[in-house]
Amino acid sequence: MAFELKPYQKRCIKELEKYFRRTTELDDANTAFYKQVNRKYYPVKGLEGLPYVCIRVPTGGGKTALAAYSVGTAAENLLRTERCLVLWLAPTTQIVEQTLNALQDKRHPYRQALDNDFDGCVSVLDIKAALGLQRGTLESDTVIVVSTMHAPRIGETEGRRIYAEDNSALMPHFENLKAEQLLLLDKTEAGKPACSLANVFRLHRPIIIVDEAHNARTPLSFESLARFRPSCILEFTATPNQNFEGGNEPSNVLTHVSAAELKTDQMIKLPIYLKAKPQWIEAVREALDKQTELEKLAIEEEKETGQYIRPIILFQAQRNITGEQNITYDVLKKKLIEEFQIHEEQIAISTGAQNDLEGIDVLSKNEKIRYIITVDKLREGWDCPFAYILCTISNLRSSTAVEQILGRILRMPYVTKRTYEELNRAYAYTTSSDFKAAADTLTEALVDSGFEKFEAKEMVKSIDGGNEFLPLFHSPVSETISTKINTKDIPENLRDKLSFRETETGLEVVYTGPAIKAGDAEKLKEAINNDKDKNAIERLVRKSRGQESTPAAVGAKFEIPILAMRIDRQLELFEDQFREVPWKLSSCDATLSEQDFSLNRAKERTANIDVTKDGKIEYSFISELQRQLSLSDIHGPKNETELTIWLDQNINHKDITQIEANLFISKMISSLIKNRGLTLEELIINRWRLKDATEQLISQHRKIFLKQTYQRMLLPEFETPLEVDPTFCFTFDNNRYPASRFYDGPFKPSKHFYLNPGDMNGEEADCAAFIDGLDEVEYWVRNLDREDYSFWLQTSTDKFYPDFVVQLKDGRVLVVEYKGAHIADSADTEEKDNIGKIWAMRSKGRCLFRMVGKDDYQAKILSAIGK
Repeated sequence: MAFELKPYQKRCIKELEKYFRRTTELDDANTAFYKQVNRKYYPVKGLEGLPYVCIRVPTGGGKTALAAYSVGTAAENLLRTERCLVLWLAPTTQIVEQTLNALQDKRHPYRQALDNDFDGCVSVLDIKAALGLQRGTLESDTVIVVSTMHAPRIGETEGRRIYAEDNSALMPHFENLKAEQLLLLDKTEAGKPACSLANVFRLHRPIIIVDEAHNARTPLSFESLARFRPSCILEFTATPNQNFEGGNEPSNVLTHVSAAELKTDQMIKLPIYLKAKPQWIEAVREALDKQTELEKLAIEEEKETGQYIRPIILFQAQRNITGEQNITYDVLKKKLIEEFQIHEEQIAISTGAQNDLEGIDVLSKNEKIRYIITVDKLREGWDCPFAYILCTISNLRSSTAVEQILGRILRMPYVTKRTYEELNRAYAYTTSSDFKAAADTLTEALVDSGFEKFEAKEMVKSIDGGNEFLPLFHSPVSETISTKINTKDIPENLRDKLSFRETETGLEVVYTGPAIKAGDAEKLKEAINNDKDKNAIERLVRKSRGQESTPAAVGAKFEIPILAMRIDRQLELFEDQFREVPWKLSSCDATLSEQDFSLNRAKERTANIDVTKDGKIEYSFISELQRQLSLSDIHGPKNETELTIWLDQNINHKDITQIEANLFISKMISSLIKNRGLTLEELIINRWRLKDATEQLISQHRKIFLKQTYQRMLLPEFETPLEVDPTFCFTFDNNRYPASRFYDGPFKPSKHFYLNPGDMNGEEADCAAFIDGLDEVEYWVRNLDREDYSFWLQTSTDKFYPDFVVQLKDGRVLVVEYKGAHIADSADTEEKDNIGKIWAMRSKGRCLFRMVGKDDYQAKILSAIGK
């Protein structure tokens, strides 16, 4: 099966593409960043104007895959070139080797992504091979040079070789250059261009990829990178620098990935179930028991799915400290063999002094290893999704001591949710008499691995049900039910801890005591007749255990009827059926006006040079970058036919045949030459801008046609009119809410369907707080822009995800879209309002829709629900 990016990875690449396009459009990396994320941009000292952004990806999120896909995105949308040079920096030699192996293997998904973007013309080299890089290779291929982060520094051995001025193998790179290209290069004492790899970089303006960039964010590192005159720096890390006061360069985080997204997209095992035992031997015994239990499930899993899993324990032994009795790796190994009868062939030691994993494929079905003993960390780059259990012999006092090992047990085998729920979780056993302290340490280790603190807290659960988190003296917990409770059948020990109080809304049940056990919980539910009150008791039970008690957690259903079409008597979701109607692009107007495509504006941007107060020449970085790279352009089309083909290949138009596209593009080029007097040479030189203008023109024609077709389908008299059937619904997933960011403001919702709502701005949060406070509301959700996990309505251009979906106590559903003043009157807003009203009208009163703003949200929501 072909590799495909996960939805969150596609989102990250889309955000990067959007940033590069905006940077090119505005000719300003700083403004583009602020417009996209509404945060200050921090330029790199000495590289002002250079786009430097970070994608934050926690451990297990696939940073290398994102980096591989980002190269083509940068080349097309920022550099505007068919080929490029890339300097790919990794933190250690082990990671460099691992990256080289992946990128050089034509069967590997990362290499296939690069081959797809560059028509298979890709060369991947280490620094040593790059010292002999041929000019022909650089002209024909996208060249990726993989190196450690410290190699480019002049003081390092490899750095001296990079800057060596007399590398005769590189001499052809500096022949027949234009005068302005020569000005960019470092010179020898004789005034000639230095034949160095550094100068090759300077000439071709490399994209710099930095893997785990927290190791490279020092002023010295950036000073070294500045010598290569990069086109952009792309940082992929779990731990960006957010300290804007320190000496290191702060990270410009463009987008980040949440734990919820990783779990939803089946990348990591969550939650982590933790158990603390006072004696280390008890922790080991329970870890071994858990491994046996998981292996039995893994055998059943293989029978059902055909995918082999051999659950592995990672043991963290103690260091050998002189004068102390330590449980070192050899002591632990001996104990496993002698006391627990573990076969020696199933045990591997991985420490600085001994590495039994060298050359071993731990994922092989023929391999026996089930127990790996380490001390501080495992080898950089070592990855094993079969690792399920962490067992620490020492007390968990330091988050840094456990962080690198913890990341090894998070990765999901085959990046696929397992049939047995126990195989979707990770497990940790620690030697400690203080569960909370151990949990706090584990939480900090997760934060160090790139997760947000509030996420990390939710990721750590107790194996025994969660009550270890509760204080010694029990606080009362309560829930309100609608009917009286039959206390006769409730066990006396539970009945003594219950009290009841009549309120205006029903009967308040108050419980004061330790965590309610499973048997007592069932007895309590049996004393109640209706399902709604049983859910309330389930919330009470979960509260007593310190567990999440949201509607989603207790199993409440949240179903919303959807817009549908009845085709052959079967209901079918209304989405993009209107796109299936064929249309002829060739019959559309192919004229590009001066406003659509202007060479004069391009010349103005290229000439945008200024002199600062201190006399320095300042130029527009992006325009100058693209102009300089065009000086080395040998891949451009040579005639009108080739330009037509080039535009056709570089514009996405799956709904248009190649013949239709070529006819339209050919007419457009002829019009530019004959009617506007532009030359073919000018069009070829400016082909990337012409591509953008052509894309925009085709998009305008497409929108007009699709809107007409779409609007016909909305009419009541359409042959298959849209309808809303209460039995044909979208259902919110109780276990998955993959927000990329969560709301962290002052408003604390009490009725949100999930534990934490997705991100909201201040005005949206005010609206949400109003909804949350209404008595008529059962629960609500902050709707996400995520197709499979959110409610949406189809517009003529894309899917519309309303901001709030509300379940009312009377059974109706209210959908609210909040619009800020700056977009309240747009055509897009009008279309969303229209489809929302049609959805509500066709539901025959079951569904309500309101488009609201700052000044009217309260009145409109109250009017909708009948108050």
